[in-house]
Amino acid sequence: MAKKDKSVLVKDELQSRMKQFKEALQDENKRIELENSILGSEVLIRFEVFFPSPKPGEYSDGIFLYMNDSGEIVDAEYYIRDAYDVTITSMETEDFNVVKELFKDSFSLEIE
Repeated sequence: MAKKDKSVLVKDELQSRMKQFKEALQDENKRIELENSILGSEVLIRFEVFFPSPKPGEYSDGIFLYMNDSGEIVDAEYYIRDAYDVTITSMETEDFNVVKELFKDSFSLEIE
């Protein structure tokens, strides 16, 4: 699927879901139906790591670390933020493995 086609699909599907959510807010039966149709969910905790910027007036950068409910880092993204925008990119497997190894003992998670 082409990137443009995918973005149109995402936009259309989001609009459809938002209509469904709004209806569920207005009608308890639709809310129950929606809740019963959910196939599952997953806990992901996002940690944001801020790095010292070589040009603090121009931009800052960091990484988002995503941890599952077992306390394992399962994904990471790198970002650059300036006064107007944030650009986020996913990490290639090799880079992710380096980040995961470096930060694996930096955070702990306890869920009760």
